[in-house]
Amino acid sequence: MHTGPIIEIRKLKEINIEGGVVFDGFYNIGLASTITCGCFINSLKTELIGILDSSLFSPMSVIYDGRPNFPSRIYANEEKKLAFFVSELVLEPSAYRPVADMILRWSKDNKCKTIISIAGKLIEKEDRSIMTKDEEPSLNVISNSPIMMKELNDVGVLSLKNGTINGIPGILLNESIYKNIDVIVFVVDVIAGVPNFRAAANVAQAVSKIVPEAYCEIQPLIKEAEKIENDLKMINSQASNKFEKQMYR
Repeated sequence: MHTGPIIEIRKLKEINIEGGVVFDGFYNIGLASTITCGCFINSLKTELIGILDSSLFSPMSVIYDGRPNFPSRIYANEEKKLAFFVSELVLEPSAYRPVADMILRWSKDNKCKTIISIAGKLIEKEDRSIMTKDEEPSLNVISNSPIMMKELNDVGVLSLKNGTINGIPGILLNESIYKNIDVIVFVVDVIAGVPNFRAAANVAQAVSKIVPEAYCEIQPLIKEAEKIENDLKMINSQASNKFEKQMYR
């Protein structure tokens, strides 16, 4: 029984997405979950069906196209049976469990069959331009459902054999065992402080192979990834040249 801080769901529209898929788009390192959900929302015909509010959330309004928005919202495409939790908030760790519980509860109440989330795996390398088209960031997956794992393995996504899943995705995985709902967590490489558009594109492609209704126009993500990668290369090059000049003075 949930006894933590209350997260209020203000329903804006009644929908029927029984048997559908729910995406966790709450903030994480690398922003892959936020970027991926944003791509699906912009590529599909979705509508705002609910807003989230809680004393756990920072008091702020997000302005888009001159209009104020709550920083945590629910979008959906009823025809395709897809729902997306999205948030611009950077949550305190104390909010992870209430948020995960809320996503699970909402998914169960709406009779959805699957929750998809993304976890970032922090990369620590001296070469901070590692995420390039010549060296793709790794993409792994873990799920409580053997059927979903086989489907993903069959389309080329490798299982995560060992490691840890932190935050909201980790709680979703653990609780899925008791909530009788399939949870899939993609694990992507990220660099601290760098939004990983290429990882988001890779996840979107993998999702579309197992959820044909989920369409994402990935080319803008690839272009943004290449821009960031070029910027990183330039920064690395400048830093390297500066170091060499200091060495040979």
